[in-house]
Amino acid sequence: MILSFHPCFVADRQIILGSRCLSITDFRLIEEAKAIILPQSCSEELYLACKKSSAHIFPDYDTRFKYPGKTGQSILFEKTDTPHPKTGRWQSVDEFRKTFRGQNSLPHKIPFLLKTDKGHEAEGVYLIKNRQTLDSYLEKLKHAENSGTAGFISQELIPAEGNVLRIVTMGHSFITYWRRPSTPGQIITSASKNGIIDMDWRADLQEKGKIKVKDLTDKTGIDLAAIDCIFPIKEDNPQPMILEINYYFGRRGLGGSVNYYALLFQAIQYWLAENALDPKSISLI
Repeated sequence: MILSFHPCFVADRQIILGSRCLSITDFRLIEEAKAIILPQSCSEELYLACKKSSAHIFPDYDTRFKYPGKTGQSILFEKTDTPHPKTGRWQSVDEFRKTFRGQNSLPHKIPFLLKTDKGHEAEGVYLIKNRQTLDSYLEKLKHAENSGTAGFISQELIPAEGNVLRIVTMGHSFITYWRRPSTPGQIITSASKNGIIDMDWRADLQEKGKIKVKDLTDKTGIDLAAIDCIFPIKEDNPQPMILEINYYFGRRGLGGSVNYYALLFQAIQYWLAENALDPKSISLI
C-alpha cells in the first residue's frame, strides 16, 4: 500500500493532515505502508512517525531535521567537507557582543553578513558595511531574540556580485538557474526581491555547481531541496561554495507551481519504480 500525506498526490490511501495530530488510524496506515509520500510542510512529528515504519519515504528529510536552520547547515557543511563561506554561529546577541568587544574585533572582514537562523529567500539577511550598521542590526536581532526567535550566524561576504546559482534537486534530477541582480551593485539577491531569473548565464559555473551539489546529496541523501551556490566571480577559475539548503523554496525559476508539481510527480514515479513499486499507482491532482 502506498500512503500519501501530500495534498497534490493521490495514492492507495491519502491523508490530508492539516494542523491536526496523528490519529490511531494514521499510525496504523503508516505501519502498513510500503511507501510514504510526504509534503514539504512535513512536521518533525510526522517524519519521525514514518521513520519508525519499514516504509520507503520520499522526500528523505533526515538531514533537514538533524541539521536545522542556517546554524545546523553550517555544521553539516563542516562535517561533510563541503566548501562554504566562513561562518560563525551565535546563540545570542550578548554572546556575539562579549566575543567582539574591542573596536577592531570582528568575526569577518567588513563588509560581511548577519543572517537569522530560520530566514529564507533573503529574509533576515543583513549586510554589515560598518560599525553603525552592525549595531543597528544587532539591536534588530536582539528584539527578535526577546520575542522568542534566538540564534543567528555571521558569514564572510563572497564577492559574487549578487549572482546566486540555485540548484533544485528532485530525486536524481538537478535543475539549475541563476538569480541575478536587477540593479547594478546589488549584493543580496533573491527571486522575491526582484532578482532576475537566468537559465543560460555561465553554463560552465552551472556545471561546477551541479557537481558540488551532487556530492553533497550523495553524502546526505537529500532528494528534494533548492541548494544555493555562490562563486568568487572575478577569479580566473572560480569554484562553488554552498550557501544554504532551502527545503521550502519559490517556484518561479522552475516555471511556476504547475510545472513544479509535474516535475515532482515524475521524480516520485521514478522513485517508486526504483523501489519495485508501481509508478502508475499515484496520480497528480
